[in-house]
Amino acid sequence: MKVLWVAHRDPLNPKAGGAERIIFEVGTRLSKNGHEVTVIAGGWKNCKKYEDLDRIHIMRYGYRAGPHFALPLLLMKNRYDVVIADLGHAVPWISPVLLRNRVIVHFLHLHARSLPGQVGWLLTKTITSIEKLYPIIYNKQRFVTISGTSFDDLIGLGIKRSMISIIHPGVDADIFQPGKKTDYPSMVYFGGMRQYKRPEEALYVLKELKREFKDLRLFVIGDGPSKAKMENLSKELDVDECVSFTGRVSYEKVAEIVATSWVNVHSSVTEGWGISIVEASSAGTPTIAYKVSGVSDSIHDGINGILVKDMDRKALANAAKTIISNPEKWWSSSVEVAKKYSWDRTAERWEMLIKEAAEERL
Repeated sequence: MKVLWVAHRDPLNPKAGGAERIIFEVGTRLSKNGHEVTVIAGGWKNCKKYEDLDRIHIMRYGYRAGPHFALPLLLMKNRYDVVIADLGHAVPWISPVLLRNRVIVHFLHLHARSLPGQVGWLLTKTITSIEKLYPIIYNKQRFVTISGTSFDDLIGLGIKRSMISIIHPGVDADIFQPGKKTDYPSMVYFGGMRQYKRPEEALYVLKELKREFKDLRLFVIGDGPSKAKMENLSKELDVDECVSFTGRVSYEKVAEIVATSWVNVHSSVTEGWGISIVEASSAGTPTIAYKVSGVSDSIHDGINGILVKDMDRKALANAAKTIISNPEKWWSSSVEVAKKYSWDRTAERWEMLIKEAAEERL
């Protein structure tokens, strides 16, 4: 079958995150099973317009709005069995529906929760209003979402329960696997360097605990708008000598650092699922996090991590202390949770749904 996955970013985009990880992991497996997978997305400065990635054909047009303008002509010139409309970045894809394509809508999370404080109030209100139009734009299309929380969000928007499937993201256990932990207590943050991810919370945990655990260290992985703020804050909190900012590193290097760490810190305002949490679990690293939408789905409280009340910094630090004080049992139980998830199973469910959608009458 010919599958077109429309997204605002592709897996090779410098700003790629969890949404693009799903496109890559599912897309490559569909391709290996004989399906022709094409991704159309926006580009970035000096990027290639066309590129292949493990049998996925990538086409880039302009920047964020570019693929919206290019998509109608592409759909008129080519026949696709199924179009996957990825809503990882909120703005809906209307032309596949208007041109009567078989469409599966991929919904990760409600942007209304993550936008405040990141963009102006007018843009926040506009995107929030657009999300409320999903039942009108996609009134006959199937939805795939990634967690029970996002399922409930779709129901709240007015999407029929019968039109929604939950397909959890997987984890690459060959890359994220347990390794030798550091000889000293260590924490890692690799949840994204954007404002709504609140990476600075990891620094506050470090400040709270460094008196008790004098050799405690924090590894901060990634690059993005919040990185400079994080570096400045580490100096203000007098913890800069205990922090290592790695910048953007390879996927394999991320897995290596996570596997050696004792605790993963996750502090996002909201998530659709929390892919990094399950990746940490697979590497034998439990997560401390605020109890917010999406994160509560991927953390089995007391098994692969500890959830605390949102923005209770004292409680978050105490959760880290609990794990650091008796880490071995948390390391082993975290791995057991991760065994429930795999990208192969995720892709199998996607493939079944794509086949069903392709056979439906428009």
